[in-house]
This record gives sequence, structure tokens and C-alpha cells, in this order.
Amino acid sequence: MIPTATRLSYANGYIELGMLEEASVELDAIPASDRILDDVLLMRSRLYLETKNWEVMAAVSKQLAEQLPGSPQAWTNWAYALREMNMYGEAKAVALQGLALHPREPVLWYNLACYCSLLGEFQGASDHLDSAIKLDKEFEQEGVDDPDLEGFWNWLKNQGDA
Repeated sequence: MIPTATRLSYANGYIELGMLEEASVELDAIPASDRILDDVLLMRSRLYLETKNWEVMAAVSKQLAEQLPGSPQAWTNWAYALREMNMYGEAKAVALQGLALHPREPVLWYNLACYCSLLGEFQGASDHLDSAIKLDKEFEQEGVDDPDLEGFWNWLKNQGDA
């Protein structure tokens, strides 16, 4: 029997190579008793991100966030999957929960800015984007071309015109 850690390594390699069906086969071969382990759920979430299986990614990431609240990636993935399902308010709520535990996680701040922008909460988007940039300067450039922030940039431009 191939150990779970080895199967996870294989699945990771397959995902890296874009061989998503093979990664799924490896994850499905993990014994049922190990399928709820944190590392297994995290790898499944990654696979569902790559396959754009948002509903399952949201469910798996939610379970992981509940099991392992100390994982910022679990919160980020859960919120992002909700965003991809156009559930912006729910994505915002999850990001806020994650930030309560991980206040120095720039990706959560950045994503929260995006969710606020999509909800038309432009002052919140501005504040959260500033927080993300303070923690990681790369988000300054990333935010310029992000379609989720388009409404925010238009609002900001109109503020300057007023």
C-alpha cells in the first residue's frame, strides 16, 4: 500500500504538470480514513481550484478552515471559491473571519478589497487594499489590472473629479 504522504506528493507533482485527472486518481486512492486529514483537504482544495470546481472547493476549504483555523490558505480558498460563485457577501464574511485569525495575511486583505469592490463598498475596498499593500508591496501593481477592482478604480477616479 502506498502511504498517504507519497500519494500527496504524487498528486502535487501531477497538479504542477497540469495532469489533473492523474492527480485526482492519486487523491481518490488515499484510504478513506485519511481523506479528512488537513494535508489531504488542502491538496483537494488545490485540485478543485485548478479544475474550477468551485462548489466542491468551497465545501472542502470550509471543512479545512473549521478543522485547521490556523491555516490562512483555508480561509483564502474558501472565500475565493465563494467569490467565483458570485457569492460576494459570503466571500467577504469568510475573509473577515479569516482576518480575525490572520490579521497579517496580505492575500486575505487584498481579496477582501476585491469583494468590497464587487459589492460596491468602495471605501472599504480602498482601506483593505491599503492594508494589503502595507503588508506586501506586490499588491500595488496586482491591483491595477484586477477586474474585480474596476469599480473601485472608477469610483476613485470620480472622487478625484469631484
